[in-house]
Amino acid sequence: MTFDRSSFTLTRSTPVRSGGDLPSRRNLLKSFCACCAGFAIAPAGFSLLAEADRAEAATAQGTIRVGHLPAGCVSHLLLAKARGMFEKAGINAQLTQFNGPDKNILALQSGNVDVAHNPWTTTIAAYADNSKNLRIVGGSGLAGIELVARAGSVKNVNEFIAAAGKGLRVAYGTMAMHSKKYDDYAMQFFPSMVGMGEAIASGAVDVCSLAQPYAESVVAQNNAVYIANSNDVWGPAAPDCVINSTDAYISKNGELLTAYQQVLVAAAKDFYGDFDAAIKDLQPIYGAPKEILAVALRRQAPNPVIGDAGAAGIRNGVKYLIDLGYLKTNVAHEVLDLKYQPA
Repeated sequence: MTFDRSSFTLTRSTPVRSGGDLPSRRNLLKSFCACCAGFAIAPAGFSLLAEADRAEAATAQGTIRVGHLPAGCVSHLLLAKARGMFEKAGINAQLTQFNGPDKNILALQSGNVDVAHNPWTTTIAAYADNSKNLRIVGGSGLAGIELVARAGSVKNVNEFIAAAGKGLRVAYGTMAMHSKKYDDYAMQFFPSMVGMGEAIASGAVDVCSLAQPYAESVVAQNNAVYIANSNDVWGPAAPDCVINSTDAYISKNGELLTAYQQVLVAAAKDFYGDFDAAIKDLQPIYGAPKEILAVALRRQAPNPVIGDAGAAGIRNGVKYLIDLGYLKTNVAHEVLDLKYQPA
């Protein structure tokens, strides 16, 4: 089975703050910890990836240490690892899962990983918080941070915006582009995405942000609905997660960085070329039910190369973060360093 990425429903929304707290870059970092820590890779998945590790280490010409999240935005990374594609390219890709973007970015800053697949918002916030060595070097996924509404609350973005000032309980929001602020909603902060999913199920919140594949699990089990997507906010080419590195690593390992991304491009082509086969290989790694994973990975697809439209989407997204009070200036042009992407 093959399919066209342009037919996907791509979602994306803006970040949350803790109720009653002033927005800050530090809150921005923490908020994405809550959004991306729902599904861990299954134990069997770790065994599969460990076997690939041993094979790559025996033949590697270059080693790259990779941090990633348990999210749909790394499906092509996990697929490449499971199928031995890094090994064939002479690369020993050592994968480490982090259950929050803040931990992932800290591992990158401390030199424990060389690249990190992480939300670009986390990188922008850390850079603005004086981590000037961070760079976005390539793409990873499209969408996957879904704005989900519980059954019986609101059905779409128009109803969400119309509910401003009416006590709608929100754990995230698509607000800035509609000139709405956090004060227009009953904002609530959750320390984990699992907590937000449970809050939707129990009726404790009306709208929240969830990452794939956990988002689809919550939607399927609770008759919830997706109400926002990145096409509405930043454009269909705007990335969700990206590949991050440091200027020091980039300056010394440009060729290896390009080779690594070339493998990801090849894996993404395999993903799109035979989706059923990709799901068959990925399901034991993610450990999510096949029917959940299939829907989730259609909604959050591989996006290994950031084009001009994608870069513009990031710059546009930073404008919304400024409008919401998280950032003061648009530093996207300083953080984007895409020269080692595959042509």
